[in-house]
Amino acid sequence: MSEPRAQPRLYTIPPSAPFLTTLAGAILAGDLPVPGGAEPSLLDLPRTTIYLPTRRAARTLREAFLEQSGGEALLLPKILALGHADEDEALVLDGERFAEADATLGIPAIEPTARLIALTRMILAWSRGLAAGSSGDEVHLPMTPAQAASLAGDLAALMDSTESEEVDLTALETLVPDELAAHWGETVDFLTIVTEQWPAYLDEIGLASPVGRRNLLMAQETARITAGSPYPVIAAGSTGTVPATARLLETIAHLPNGAVVLPGLDLFLDSESWETLHRHPEHPQAGMAELLKKLGATRDDVGLVPGSDPGPAAQARLRLASETLRPAETTERWPEAFTDEAGGSTSDLAEALEGLSLVAAPTAHDEAEVIALILRGCIEAPGKTAALVTPDRELARRVAARLRDYGLDIDDSAGTPVRRTLPGAFLDLVLAAVESDFAPPDLMALLKHPLTRLSRPAGDIRRLGRVLERAVFRETYLGRGLISVAKALTRIDARVPVSKPERSAAAALVEALEAAFAPLVDLFEGGAPHDAASLVRAHTAAAEALARDETGAIPLWGGDAGEALTVLLSRLIEEGGGFEMPARSYPAVYRTLLAGHAVRPTRPAHPRLFIWGQLEARLQQPDLMVLGGLNEGTWPKPQESDPWLSRPMREKLGLSSPERRIGLAAHDFAQALGATSVVLSRALKVEGVPTVPSRWLQRLQALVDAAKLSKALAPREDWIAWARDRDTIDDGAFKPAERPRPCPPIAARPRSLSVTQIERWIANPYEIYARHILKLVPLSPLGAEPDNAMRGSAFHAILRKFTEAYPEALPKDIEAVLNEIGDATFATLGDNPSLHAFWRPGFRRFAAWFAATEPARRADIVQSFAEVTGVLELPSGFRLTARADRIDAAEDGTLVIYDYKTGPPPNQSHVKELYRPQLPLEAAIAQGGGFEGLGARAVTGLEYIRASGRGDGGEQHAASKETPAVLAKCALEQLEALVAYFDDPKTPYEVKRRASAGFTDAYRFDDYAQLARVPEWLTEGEGS
Repeated sequence: MSEPRAQPRLYTIPPSAPFLTTLAGAILAGDLPVPGGAEPSLLDLPRTTIYLPTRRAARTLREAFLEQSGGEALLLPKILALGHADEDEALVLDGERFAEADATLGIPAIEPTARLIALTRMILAWSRGLAAGSSGDEVHLPMTPAQAASLAGDLAALMDSTESEEVDLTALETLVPDELAAHWGETVDFLTIVTEQWPAYLDEIGLASPVGRRNLLMAQETARITAGSPYPVIAAGSTGTVPATARLLETIAHLPNGAVVLPGLDLFLDSESWETLHRHPEHPQAGMAELLKKLGATRDDVGLVPGSDPGPAAQARLRLASETLRPAETTERWPEAFTDEAGGSTSDLAEALEGLSLVAAPTAHDEAEVIALILRGCIEAPGKTAALVTPDRELARRVAARLRDYGLDIDDSAGTPVRRTLPGAFLDLVLAAVESDFAPPDLMALLKHPLTRLSRPAGDIRRLGRVLERAVFRETYLGRGLISVAKALTRIDARVPVSKPERSAAAALVEALEAAFAPLVDLFEGGAPHDAASLVRAHTAAAEALARDETGAIPLWGGDAGEALTVLLSRLIEEGGGFEMPARSYPAVYRTLLAGHAVRPTRPAHPRLFIWGQLEARLQQPDLMVLGGLNEGTWPKPQESDPWLSRPMREKLGLSSPERRIGLAAHDFAQALGATSVVLSRALKVEGVPTVPSRWLQRLQALVDAAKLSKALAPREDWIAWARDRDTIDDGAFKPAERPRPCPPIAARPRSLSVTQIERWIANPYEIYARHILKLVPLSPLGAEPDNAMRGSAFHAILRKFTEAYPEALPKDIEAVLNEIGDATFATLGDNPSLHAFWRPGFRRFAAWFAATEPARRADIVQSFAEVTGVLELPSGFRLTARADRIDAAEDGTLVIYDYKTGPPPNQSHVKELYRPQLPLEAAIAQGGGFEGLGARAVTGLEYIRASGRGDGGEQHAASKETPAVLAKCALEQLEALVAYFDDPKTPYEVKRRASAGFTDAYRFDDYAQLARVPEWLTEGEGS
């Protein structure tokens, strides 16, 4: 056993040098672990052991060795990943590789999903116990499984943090003053899950916690190499923030043939400021200052790795990065930063800014476009590499999408959330359909997903989905469940453009859906709890039945995302046997358990362009580094408060400050800033909200502005203008939209319109053009919730049925009969809550009012007619049609015409001025003998009956104070004039926006405003 060195052997590679390339070059040149040593032979090199912080860094170092060797065949060193303190993979560690050295540790770690499920069960048990024991004024409700699963994730993070930092939580009860003891007692009781229940559970099942096992593995490795090694042992790139890692680094640093290479140690910060770093965990060097203290070393003991010495320009850049991130309490030294007394000058600052530029894009859209253009420009230079580094995954996705427009496939190496992948979204849609009881939007989203096949060709399933949408979901549909969909297919209105074969095929599709969903629907029906394993099996069975294609294959589980979901769901089945919950709780629990999982690409999609998160970018340096999303709240991200421990509590326990993560993010920023070519980018607004520049960007800008070198940060190219050019139209070619004035030929113009369409013709002729000449009929909203129009149709149907049933004599109990008809009508509309909460009670109030007032309306009435069809041929040949809601024939041979309204009826002046000529035109048809079976008769009344359902329940209003005969005559004269006006081939069907209040509703519900591009040409206050 060789004696350890008294002084640790420490090196650093400054951010100006590519870390892994420099490291590989120094090892191959024999300059590590001791400078000037002999080059390792082909047989000695594989005996060298190298420890790196992440697996990605380990993979990249292997590539760096091949690059530095000139492409010659090479046996690589043994490269192990320690796991970075901030990396998810740190909880996994390369345990198998470590176990090769010492196989005595036979306790495996509990799988993360199994841990979350076990913690969720413990939290639910604690919650039920708390609810059962509550009394008095304070009542505790038990948690839902979804709430417990979410809380389990937070609890697991606390466990990892305390174990990683080797903190004992047994002192929790002594951390707070007496006045908070009652509240804290409940929290301490909850945290016994961590201090008591969890350790006992692990002992019972014979497993270790992930971080605990990592610490044991690290301790084993430390003990193994303490014995010494005849071959080099090098640890590089780690800052030693985890105590177990720090001990390993200390051991390696003292080995005779060992060395520790620190990433980007700041050698420019003055000693006085360096000594304050223990008070500034947010500083990028705070972690390394603490590590050096643990190693018993100072910055003077750290040398540069041979080949990494920065030149003058690089030194200036490194000094700039150091000053930008200087501790806040010593920023008074900024004026000395680039002066002769400090060993520099403003010319050094100008040199430091060479290759550094700032792009402040107006919007997030523009920022993504700018970055895509910058990355695309790198392709023009042979061999040049570039990377976008950002914690903003939305920005990363936008940039990748824009690069695909240029034919460049590039993946976000930080990964895609499982739920955003193709199979992940499909599995989520399967649950959403069942969860919503097959509401139209959710069911149609599933049918249009590319993985939905139901043993049919892709084209067939899409076509049948569209048939189902047209036939059922674009009509009045308030049903729930697939049974309601099947029933709706049997009651399709004749006017719906669906053929009998299409109807049969759609019915077969619904049957296939029922069969596919049967395993899941069976569990969702009823309130009995089911274990998670059964729910996952039913979920996957339904998904597989839906995804099976015509050949019997199931493409659902293919690709990286499918494989990842297979593993996740298999673990849920394995571990969910004893985890019971109501089926209705399963979707939320499923989404919570999958929330932290991402699918990462196995290899870069492009060899020279990359998108990295902060973790992926560590120790890597392309030719061009773009740092995107540099806004406060994005980079760095705000530190969320600990749900369990306050800052004083964390300090007393010995846990690190929450700002430590800001320090790690600052170190990432400083490392990237050392690259030769760096573009800093941010958006001035995100989703229309002004943003604040990142604190580091503000500091950099302050330094540059003070030196009057602001223009030095301006990019050489006008990237923003180029980005905006993509959406810019040439001024010469651009012609603003004008008010549409179509003049169709006379033969194409309508020769027949209903009385309600005449109102629209007067208000907005363009609507008649679009609907009756272009034949453009707007689709009803998909899965529309019950609205006023639907309510009006239901009330009209009820009153029609009542009048048809009792055209002459009224029943004895009018109210009871109306309510009976109403209940039957509402029953056909489904069980939407609005029907029970608003429509039914409102109709009952109206029925009471109607029963009290109807006998007076029926006095002297021979017969009442419901929804009477009428036609009147004008002398010009124009055909006027109508369907009157109700017409009462009096004993004297005259008629009274009623129109039912559920909303406010038209103003009497608007009827008189013929802005709303429906009833006057119906009176004209009646006088002309146009209504079936009535003949030509005088009209003595035009009345509105409003079924409001509020107050008294209803009300009746005369349409106008003018007599029906006068109104009918004026209405016919004006209609003839209108027809003659539009019979002129030069008369356009233009868009109208009249100022009169009588047309407000017509414009508020204009289905063709977008087609007419009204907002583009209509100025405020314009009317015609």
